[in-house]
Order: sequence, then C-alpha cells, then structure tokens
Amino acid sequence: MRKSIFIFGLLLITTFGSSQKKADLKTKIDSAAQTISETKTESGTKTYDSKLVGCWRGSEVGQQQEGISKYWVSCRFEDGRSTLLFIMIDKKGRVTQETENGKWWVENGKYYELHNYDGVIDIYNYQATDDTIDFQSVELMGKKDSSYKFTDYRIQED
Repeated sequence: MRKSIFIFGLLLITTFGSSQKKADLKTKIDSAAQTISETKTESGTKTYDSKLVGCWRGSEVGQQQEGISKYWVSCRFEDGRSTLLFIMIDKKGRVTQETENGKWWVENGKYYELHNYDGVIDIYNYQATDDTIDFQSVELMGKKDSSYKFTDYRIQED
C-alpha cells in the first residue's frame, strides 16, 4: 500500500516535471556557458548555481522526525523560485502530503532555502554533480544544526 501511494505521488510529480521540458531545455542551454548566474532582485543580487536547477527526488527515514519516512520532489527554477512536495508516512502507515513554495540561492559556497510559509531560511553545505546533490545542514529553522544529511537525485527527462 505504501509503495502504491508513493509511486502514485511520484507519477504526479514526474508529470509536473515533464511539463517543464521547454523551460528545462532553455535552462540547460543558458547554463552551458555559465555555471553560476546572478540576478538582481529588490533585496539585492542573488546567485544561482545552474547545477541545482531542475527537478530532484529524495528520501530519508527518521532523521528529522522519529518514525517518519519522508519522500520528496524538489523543483528549483533558474529565477530562484522553488517548489517542494513532501510525502510523509508514519509508523502506523498514515500518509501526509505537503507542498512548500519558496526561494533558493547560493552564497559563499552554501545553499540557502527560504520557505514562504514561515519566512525562515535554512542553510546547507552542498556538493553537486550532474545527477546528485549532497546536502548537510548548517542552520535549520533559524538555529545552528549540522545533523541533517540527505542526497537529491536528478529526475531524468524522457
């Protein structure tokens, strides 16, 4: 049952990701010439690592909440917008789904993630390849915290 729910959720997200093909192709072409880009915003200049642009999937068990399995699809757009879909399953098999919108950028070798719903910025160290991004927390929910590690895996286009 859990696998069916997870697969169904991923199919929905993959469908969403496929609708981004034109934008993703343009991103790949634009970013081929420059890995790091800068964009002026009303709050100043933001820097974006093009290796992080696109849709990614990941999971973790019990790291942030004991007994909770968490699966996600994260889409980072070249203009700094982000959308994150979480599917969480507790020990009793109850499923919760949440969607978060926000902003992302990189600064001094760190990844910053602003959550629109609470205005809090999480900060991570990161290492990116073409197909994976390894994250380790520096600051979560406004507090120093280096205990959270996870890997995002690129969702391949057809």
